[in-house]
Amino acid sequence: PDGSGGNLTTDDSASSQVDAAFISKAEPEFSRFAGRGIALTAPEAPLEARERLLELATEHNFFRAASFTSEEMSSALVSGLLRNIDLLAINLDEAAAAAGMSAESNTPLSIIKAAIKTFGDTNPEMQISITNGRDGSWCWDGVALNHAPAHAVQVVNTAGAGDAYFAGLIVGLTAGLSLPEAQQLGTLVGGVSVTSPHTINKELNRDALRRLAKKPGAGISQKVHNLLEDES
Repeated sequence: PDGSGGNLTTDDSASSQVDAAFISKAEPEFSRFAGRGIALTAPEAPLEARERLLELATEHNFFRAASFTSEEMSSALVSGLLRNIDLLAINLDEAAAAAGMSAESNTPLSIIKAAIKTFGDTNPEMQISITNGRDGSWCWDGVALNHAPAHAVQVVNTAGAGDAYFAGLIVGLTAGLSLPEAQQLGTLVGGVSVTSPHTINKELNRDALRRLAKKPGAGISQKVHNLLEDES
């Protein structure tokens, strides 16, 4: 209410009431968009419902993106849920939980490398993104680890920045960018997101992304510039 921001998930939210049976009701829509849909599972819904969503997404050849909280990471690893994911997007604390390491006692890079190995043992084909606030993000495409620094912007409110970055990452991949290029787009979206006092920045649009992308030292590839210039 005071505009200071923050992530709040209530126990009795609408999302918390979603179960596997409810997800199964949407199977006709999965069939309708088979081979051209995106399934995104996020911690707001119970793990059981997200598992069913990923099952349907796998059956109907959807692109499958997911995120888990630190507390959920052990269950995600043990259940084999990661085998049904194409893109995993988490933060450093969640990566540390997956690797069984302390975020306070280890370097970010050591945690990231350990988490990637842990995830790779379950699903070597899975693409991975790990964010760490002002230190930027790291992405693993199965071959190389790429770091993208955060943009130098006037930070007003960081609430919602992770979701904004994740959205940009998915959009970039959907538009045909490579993972490192999609990471650049996600970093731009996250960078614009934090300049607003609101969790959802209503001024986040193509023009705002273009302005940030054109700043000196932004390090944006031509493919990302072309995507931002394409109004079609």
